[in-house]
Amino acid sequence: MTAKKVFSVFGIALLIFLIAIPLFSYSAFKSAIKEKAFNHLITARELLNNQIENYFEERFGDVDVLSRNPIIAQGLTRLSRAFSTSGFESTKYLETVGTYQPLMDHYVSDYGYINVFFVDRDGDVVYSAKKDEYTGTNLLTGKYKRFSMAQVFRRGMEEVTFEDYTWHDGIEEFTAYFAAPIYGNQVVLGVLVIEIPFSHLDAMLTRRAGLGQTGEMYLVGDDGFMRSNSRFSEEPTILQKEVDTEATSEAFDGNTGTKIVDDYRGVPVLSAYTPLNLKFVDWVLLAEIDEKEAFSVIHSVEMRLIIIASTIGAIAIAYLYLAKRREDRHEISESVEETET
Repeated sequence: MTAKKVFSVFGIALLIFLIAIPLFSYSAFKSAIKEKAFNHLITARELLNNQIENYFEERFGDVDVLSRNPIIAQGLTRLSRAFSTSGFESTKYLETVGTYQPLMDHYVSDYGYINVFFVDRDGDVVYSAKKDEYTGTNLLTGKYKRFSMAQVFRRGMEEVTFEDYTWHDGIEEFTAYFAAPIYGNQVVLGVLVIEIPFSHLDAMLTRRAGLGQTGEMYLVGDDGFMRSNSRFSEEPTILQKEVDTEATSEAFDGNTGTKIVDDYRGVPVLSAYTPLNLKFVDWVLLAEIDEKEAFSVIHSVEMRLIIIASTIGAIAIAYLYLAKRREDRHEISESVEETET
């Protein structure tokens, strides 16, 4: 083999090496970045998942424990009697309210409830810590019999239960309810209902530290509508924005996982999804970030590789072109010499 051929083979081998090493390194780098991004989403999702589940389990436990307190059973009995015999504005009723108001004020202020209600077994709302439109009405026969408050009361006669968020005109906020039966001598006397604000849940979901410019975490209910507000909307999206993506479908099937999907905006995102482990709701939680932002480092490396590859390609083409020209000149020169001889 001539020295020229040896040099050519060595040059080709070196060129392949210089091209292959960046490509292999890029492939490993891309996998590492993708894994890191998904792991970050998983961590954020699990932390929020635990926080949400703890919040609702605590409210579930609160209403259950409070409903079993003998003072509550006594209060419901006395308030129901005063309400039915004397009415809301009577001295007897107001004196009875005064006995229990400090305790209920404590629960409302310390636990952040919107309101606490006593409803007797006939459906009369005989007491509320804060007087509102339900106070003094009947949830079985009155104008609110089809409202969430009435629904949670009916189920609350049998077990501790939850009623999903709905709009409350009186306070201009979304609220939800927990209810539990109140027993006296093993007989259901009525129902204790606590009303909780959406602002508690919203505060958890809007903490986006470490999620960049496009990352967000949100809840979707089994009706397909958000139980949270989107960071990409100036208007509230709770119970307004419908979400039907590959990630939500997977989560509602009971799966926990990660995937690159188009989100509810039609934008490719990295999604980490899971169903909530709560027995009284069928919601799913998603942590997502735009693929463009998550892979911005990868895109930057890709551009550099393109520039390097283009540069090497241009050099190679220029070298081949110049080599071909030299070869052509050499052949012409030899031809001329043969002609002259």
